[in-house]
Amino acid sequence: MSRAEDPTPFPTGWPKARYRATRRAMKALRLADHLLRRVLAYTPDDATDELIRTAAEQTGHHQPSETTCSLVRAVLGLLLSPIEGDASGRVIRMVVTVDDRPTA
Repeated sequence: MSRAEDPTPFPTGWPKARYRATRRAMKALRLADHLLRRVLAYTPDDATDELIRTAAEQTGHHQPSETTCSLVRAVLGLLLSPIEGDASGRVIRMVVTVDDRPTA
C-alpha cells in the first residue's frame, strides 16, 4: 500500500516526528507482513536488508532506510517470539494503540 492509498489521514496537530515514526512503523508492519505471507523470512535473522528492500520494491514502497530495515526485523522478532509453555514455540502477539491507550 502506498502513501496515496492510505485509507484515512492522521489527526492534525501531531508533531512531525510522531507522523514520521508512525509512517515508518506502518511501513515496517506492511513489509514484515509481506515477508511472512510470501514465506520469505520467518525470523529476524532471515530478513536481510537486501531481502527487505526487494520486498519494498515488490510492494511499491520507496527503498527503506537501515532504520526501517531494523524495525522490520524487530517486528518479526515481536510477532514470532515464543511464550513460555507454548507447544509450537511461535505465537503472534499484537498490541494496538488507539488514542495513546493500548487496547490489547
